[in-house]
Amino acid sequence: MYPPKFGYVIPDNLNEALEFLEEHQDARPLAGGHSLIPMLKLRLIRPSYIVEIRRFSNLSYITKDGNLYKIGALTTHYNISKSSIPLLSETASNIGDPQVRNMGTIGGSISHLDPSADYPAALIAMDAKVKITRRKGDRVVDFKSFAKDMFTPDLNPGELVTEIQVPTFEGYKFSYQKLERRAGDFAIVGVALLLKLSGDVIEDVRIGLTAVNNVAVRAKGAEEELLGKKLNDEIIEKAATRAMESANPTSDLRGSAEYKKKMVKVLTKRAILTALKR
Repeated sequence: MYPPKFGYVIPDNLNEALEFLEEHQDARPLAGGHSLIPMLKLRLIRPSYIVEIRRFSNLSYITKDGNLYKIGALTTHYNISKSSIPLLSETASNIGDPQVRNMGTIGGSISHLDPSADYPAALIAMDAKVKITRRKGDRVVDFKSFAKDMFTPDLNPGELVTEIQVPTFEGYKFSYQKLERRAGDFAIVGVALLLKLSGDVIEDVRIGLTAVNNVAVRAKGAEEELLGKKLNDEIIEKAATRAMESANPTSDLRGSAEYKKKMVKVLTKRAILTALKR
C-alpha cells in the first residue's frame, strides 16, 4: 500500500524539532525509518507531518562514562554491533540485514517498541535507562517503565528519546539467542543473558525475554534457580524450564503459543551454555 499524504519537515536542530513536535501532536519523528515507514505503508498511523531528525549528528555517539555506556538515540545498529558493548553489541548484530543495521537506529527501535524486536530483551536484562528530551528539559527513566505496552513507549507529545544508558558489565559472560524463520526476521523468541561467576558459583545473572509477552520481561524464576549455585547440567535444565514461567506468547503464523514457550526453554539453555564458553 501507499502511505497517506503528510507534510515533511526538516528542522535545523533538535530544539526546532522538539518545538514542532510539541505544536503538532500527531507529527512523527523520522530517523532511520525502518520502524516508521512500514507502519505508514500499512496506514496503521496517519500523521499530518513527518519530522526528519536523522541528520542530527550530535545524537549519534557511543561514549564510556565511568561504569556506563551512553549511546545517542541516532546511533545505528551497525555502529553498536561494532562497539564491543557486552550483550548489546551481539544483540545489534542479530537485527535485520546489513541495510537495516546501517540505517536503523536504537532510538527509533525502542520508540517503536515492537514486541518482537531484539533490543528490549538485552535492555531489560541490562537495567538500561532511557533519556527523554523535551523543550523544558530532560528526564531519565528505567527501560522497564519506559516500555509501557506493545507499541506504547513512555513518550508524551513533544518528547524524543535522545540517549540510552547501560552499565558496562565488566567481567560478565553474555549471549543473545534468537529464533527466526529467516535471517533478518523479527524474533519468534529472543533470550538475552548476562552471567557473572565467582569461581564456579554464579554471583549475578540476568535473563531478558522478547517476543513472548506484550513487552520484554525478566525471567525471574530462571534467575532465582541459578543465583548462588554451582552450574551443572541439572541446574541449567531447571533454570531453562523455569524461564518458561515468564513467557506468555500468543499463537500466530510463526508458531503456536506452546511451541514458542518450549523454545524459551531451548534458547535459555543455549544462552547459558554459549555464555559459559566465553
